[in-house]
Amino acid sequence: MATISQLLASALGLLLCVQLCRGTGELRLVDGGSRCAGRVEVKHEGQWGTVCSYDFLWDVRGASVVCRQLGCGTVARTSPYMPFGAGAGQIWLQPFLCRGSETALHHCPHYGWGQHYCGHDTDVGVTCSDAVELRLVNGGGPCAGRVEVKLRGQWGTVADDVWDMEDAEVVCQQLGCGSAKSAHDSTHFGRGSGPTQLALVDCRGDESALWECTVPGWGPYPGPHDWDVGVVCQGFVRLVGGDCTCLGRVEVRQGRAWATLCKAHVDLNTAHVICKELGCGAALAITGAARFGAGAGPIWDGGFECAGNESLLSACTRRLPHGQGCTHASDAAVICSSYTGFRLVNGSTECTGQVELEARGTWGSLCDAGWDMPDAQVLCHHLGCGFATSVPRGGCFGTGSGPLWQDTFHCSGTKSHLGECPATVLGIPACSPDHAAAVNCSGGTEPLWLVDGESRCDGHLEVALGGAWGRVLPQQWDASSASVVCRQLRCSTVQKAYAAPVLGPGSSPLGLSGLRCVGTEARLAQCNSTLPSAVPPDHAEEAAVVCSGSQRVRLVSGPGRCAGRVEVYVQGTWSRVCEDTWDLWDAAVVCHQLGCGEVLAVPGSARYGRGSGPVWLGAGACSGAEATLWECPAPAPAPALAPGQRGCKEGAGAAAICSELTALRLAGGSSCTGCLEVFYNGTWGSVCANGTSPATAAVVCQQLGCGAGGRLSPTPTTTQGSGPAWLAWVQCKLGADSLWHCPSAPWQLQPCDSPGDTHILCDGEPGGAHRTHAAGAGSMPVPTMLCIVLGTLLCLALGTLTVQAWRAMAQHRGPGRATDAISEAIYEELDYTLTPEYQEVPSVSGSPSEGSVMKLPYCTFHNVEATSPGTAAVGSPPSLSHLELPGAVTNALASAPGDMGYGDVGVSSPGTSL
Repeated sequence: MATISQLLASALGLLLCVQLCRGTGELRLVDGGSRCAGRVEVKHEGQWGTVCSYDFLWDVRGASVVCRQLGCGTVARTSPYMPFGAGAGQIWLQPFLCRGSETALHHCPHYGWGQHYCGHDTDVGVTCSDAVELRLVNGGGPCAGRVEVKLRGQWGTVADDVWDMEDAEVVCQQLGCGSAKSAHDSTHFGRGSGPTQLALVDCRGDESALWECTVPGWGPYPGPHDWDVGVVCQGFVRLVGGDCTCLGRVEVRQGRAWATLCKAHVDLNTAHVICKELGCGAALAITGAARFGAGAGPIWDGGFECAGNESLLSACTRRLPHGQGCTHASDAAVICSSYTGFRLVNGSTECTGQVELEARGTWGSLCDAGWDMPDAQVLCHHLGCGFATSVPRGGCFGTGSGPLWQDTFHCSGTKSHLGECPATVLGIPACSPDHAAAVNCSGGTEPLWLVDGESRCDGHLEVALGGAWGRVLPQQWDASSASVVCRQLRCSTVQKAYAAPVLGPGSSPLGLSGLRCVGTEARLAQCNSTLPSAVPPDHAEEAAVVCSGSQRVRLVSGPGRCAGRVEVYVQGTWSRVCEDTWDLWDAAVVCHQLGCGEVLAVPGSARYGRGSGPVWLGAGACSGAEATLWECPAPAPAPALAPGQRGCKEGAGAAAICSELTALRLAGGSSCTGCLEVFYNGTWGSVCANGTSPATAAVVCQQLGCGAGGRLSPTPTTTQGSGPAWLAWVQCKLGADSLWHCPSAPWQLQPCDSPGDTHILCDGEPGGAHRTHAAGAGSMPVPTMLCIVLGTLLCLALGTLTVQAWRAMAQHRGPGRATDAISEAIYEELDYTLTPEYQEVPSVSGSPSEGSVMKLPYCTFHNVEATSPGTAAVGSPPSLSHLELPGAVTNALASAPGDMGYGDVGVSSPGTSL
């Protein structure tokens, strides 16, 4: 027979079940700026009412039920003290002791609909993670800048006077920007505007979101922006091994290490996202490890599926690994344009006018000092404006606006994008606004082009079909048809017409087949062909052509583009050059053709290696006055020889060193400390310190692989350069990717005035070791060190004498007081050592002083004894405690964390007690 207690328990359980199951369950958050933040309200019997509770009955578990019921992610913050204002009217629920696993808030235990013991002054508010956003602004990219948080639909800043690397690490990881490189406070990236959304953030460093850290100060708060924080992240992806940040081997962040990507896992869309994340222009090419060297660390397991419109690589879908594993021999490399845009302005059409280019978000005119027809040819082709008809004199279309870029391009005319051409700025003379580059293009886009080749004059043929690009099938494809293509593209004559393997689908499902030309037609449209039709899905080959306009020359395996082994691109293949008849005159033509100045030397194959691949025997007998290597009166080019075939007695390693070979180093110290020297015109020379910008040090250190930053330092007399300097007034700016892209005075040998040569101290050492800088400009002088040591010994001696004196006093007073006296001495000494002291600095004229020193607190925020109420310490920004906080939380930030004026509930994971 059931006992009375059992009956009562059953009745209570039935009552609780009724309370849990009744109600409509509709839920909303109001007055929070979005549907995922605000005051909690529930609907019952057709009427909306609030939810109230107390901090000992309401925690993150109840809030997690709210966020999950609304589909708003996880809990960012919750409080039972009306963080979104007090409601009005009906209070429907007072839930308590939610487990966090309930599917609806009214499934939590409660006292019944409309039954409550709390009022509107404890109306519950919840902010879910989907209502909070994070970004970095004013830092030149998505992974650096001032930290801003979006609350209640409005962006605002984060304020903290003790912002550290753990806090910055959470921000960087949350944004997919790898690990933190540096943490900044005191408006390093400028003062923000609007409210302060978060204050006094304290992170461990392993949280998945900034709002999962301890955040006593949830805004919005009005007030000054003197403590706006910022971060610089290492980034999730980087390009290494090149001479700037826009080209090199692809590496992604894997934990605390950098991992390479397999070339087979990087497509053009992925490359575009990589370039965009790094603040570069369009992706120009995807290459292998040969150009930038193979990696040595881990290899990323898998790849990325990018649409191409993502701003960060980490936002792309991860691709699972498939097939055989990769090795470092197949590491991927990407070449991005350093320029994010090109255009022609002030002309009568969009295909004529003054040349303007965009670099890192800034448009400017281009100086015409090095602008020529090959450069103009590439630009016209890139803009879809046909070919260049003329290069008018500078200033023909006005002076333009914005900065005047001094970049000098060295195009061969066969590139498809101006960003592919080598460019230099260092040492280029200043240019006046009336010397802006200009071009007249023929206008109109040719209805055909060549893709997947080494230049615009070789590759697979694509034709415009119904607004998209379709391939041409190789049936009846021959040299006559290919010659029309070369002529129409202004790529000179045909060298080879062939059927090439399919590399990928065209952008159109249609294609042409049966294309036949006589060879005398001016345009491909005049040839006979079948009507466009669907391309068979199993077709294996497509029409391709190599025009003589694709002939190029390069110097490889050297320290720069102006020194190395000579290679020529003929017949669609890169070939080495025979050394048998190679001399200074031949090398002089190569130097001129590459825009590398005059020839300095013709080293043997031992200098840069013999290389591999076919050998071209058509070079030699140049007079030195020819514009290109192909104009030399050499014998007719012989067919390229396969590796191992004879025909070149001295070897196939012809090389050249040109006068505009440029290199840099730090001399007179270690490889990461010393006087800055540049190699130019065959000679090492220093750089004068006068006019050298502080940012130049960081650019040089990054280029040499000596850490992310550096500083200018006085030149030691023992390392002062003995010869003249090549450069002065080197004015690198923050964010510059290479010393060669920094403006300076023109190249010329010149003596350095005071303060002598540029001396740089980098933050790191080769291999990634970080250097710890002393506080001063140099090491601590020996006399100072001796004074410190002697002072320490003196203090110890005085301490010993003091203890002995107390013991003597104790013995004099009597044995009963000896122990007490010693204890008093010890307590007094401990009291003295544990009492916070002020730092004493010499007083400044006109500043408040006490005697001869001014007392400053250790921390301007936490110590409030140093200044009068409402005033700030001299020479320091106002403390965070001066923020004007609304309502009951006015003094929240001035109190210690955990002693909050509004009793905010901390956020923890569901299932844990708070």
